[in-house]
Amino acid sequence: MTEQEQLLNMNTTTSPGTAPLFQEVLNRHVLMRAKPNLVHHQFGQKVKVPKGKTKTISFDKMSPLPKAKTPLTEGVTPKGNSVNITRVTGTPKQYGAYVTFTDEFDFYAHDPSPEVLNRNELLADNAAETFDSLVADVLATGTNVQYAGGKNSRATLDAADILTVDEIRKAKRTLEKNKAKPIDGKDFVAIVDPDVAFDLQSDEKWENPKVYADPKDLYSGEIGRLYGVRFVKTTEAKVFYSDAFDEAETKTELLVLKVEGQKVYLQDTLTETEASALASKKIYAAGRVFTITSATQGENGAAYLTLTESDLTGIGADTVIRPANGDANGNPVHAVLVIGKDAYGVTDPKSNVEIIIQALGSGGTADPLKQRGTHGWKGHNFAKILCDEYMVRIECTATGTNVSA
Repeated sequence: MTEQEQLLNMNTTTSPGTAPLFQEVLNRHVLMRAKPNLVHHQFGQKVKVPKGKTKTISFDKMSPLPKAKTPLTEGVTPKGNSVNITRVTGTPKQYGAYVTFTDEFDFYAHDPSPEVLNRNELLADNAAETFDSLVADVLATGTNVQYAGGKNSRATLDAADILTVDEIRKAKRTLEKNKAKPIDGKDFVAIVDPDVAFDLQSDEKWENPKVYADPKDLYSGEIGRLYGVRFVKTTEAKVFYSDAFDEAETKTELLVLKVEGQKVYLQDTLTETEASALASKKIYAAGRVFTITSATQGENGAAYLTLTESDLTGIGADTVIRPANGDANGNPVHAVLVIGKDAYGVTDPKSNVEIIIQALGSGGTADPLKQRGTHGWKGHNFAKILCDEYMVRIECTATGTNVSA
């Protein structure tokens, strides 16, 4: 890649070739599109990313004052208390993605064409899912953990340990004992994924949102309430599949290219060391657990896994393969976050997400015929647990992903 081509890919500023009204419409559109997917962000203490000042952001947490149980003496001023403030700091990191488009349609229209809005929706979804997943990863490191079924570790969970009403009540009790305040002054919030939500919604005490709240007052993703806990659903809720496929812990999943007999070819590269380490490991794919007999090193398209099982029904192109050592039997373990007010802090996505368009012809000599442009997003994100005592992570299995008892 030439230096000029690299410059073309560095989407650092909004293109001057885009009409201001056009840019404003796209920015507003991406925020409207992204908001429903930013489930984890909505319950965090928010701070704006400071522009042109410092790379460090901070969250302040005040410790409770001691109870004033000593009676006052007439005419005597009591000793005052000091306010103890704990400051949590961090440095936001920048993320972004873009797509390339060609000169097949007229990009310079003042009103966004359907093609542009479709791309904008794609990018908005990508930005929201990226940020929501990043926050979920941070919150999954909390130390206040409750294992379903009375178990004492993730490895001892099994298929019977799904989320129940009693688990929710236990988590709520923990928050109340820790003096956590409800998110809205009345109810705590639980963040769940679709599989966990399915297991819980059949309970006779389940309340649908229309029963207890005006539609305009519902949280993004809200699906119901139980015993003073409101539930919101997102596909980005954390699920533990086990360790990564490599020692560097960068390969958490593999993507299937094709299947030939018991050989599963990958859209990934496997080194000799990685291939050797995969032998005899269990994997989770297409809702089932399989065993790797052997793995063959190679580049993208040449590397493959040989599975022990002969029936590979459900595995095909683009199937995602993950390690299958979540619970005691290889089932994925789902994280359910039950949270109170000010449990964690996040950057405000509304203050720093930018849609960037490099119009056709903006690439200079790297694009001499004005054939290519780019459409992307970038923004800063940061999340930090502020008070572990105000958040409980319930770890459980789910009937929708359990494949063994």
